[in-house]
Amino acid sequence: MAASKSIVPGLMVVVALLVLGPIVINLVRGPAQMPGVFDAQYTLAQASDLSQETGKPMLVLATADWCPPCQKLKRSTMVDPEVVAWLTENTVPVYLEDGENGQEIGSLGVRSYPTMMLISNGEIITSIQGAVGSSMLMSELQAKIALITD
Repeated sequence: MAASKSIVPGLMVVVALLVLGPIVINLVRGPAQMPGVFDAQYTLAQASDLSQETGKPMLVLATADWCPPCQKLKRSTMVDPEVVAWLTENTVPVYLEDGENGQEIGSLGVRSYPTMMLISNGEIITSIQGAVGSSMLMSELQAKIALITD
């Protein structure tokens, strides 16, 4: 019985580290910079116009500086050279930050961060939540773009 009582506090510490670890790391490192794929800094309206002109769907990333999974996504998947090249060639990338673009994010119905949406002709083709890896993101986006271009 005494052994199980000593295990409980240890488990509580492990769980606390797993839950609070990403938050603490985010606070220490600070928010990730906007990934370079969004350097054009299109507004949602500008991107929509460009999407209509080029026929490329918009890829909207809704994110927040206070969100640990957002920072992970911005520091990993969204700077993967293969992902950046593909997004640049096949989409009109739009970066929406919670503090600055709250109204636009709300108009898209975003309920969690990070959320990526592929939008074509004003229609949300797919919505991807969370800090997904490069291969999962590419697989999902390529499949959805193939459906709208066929």
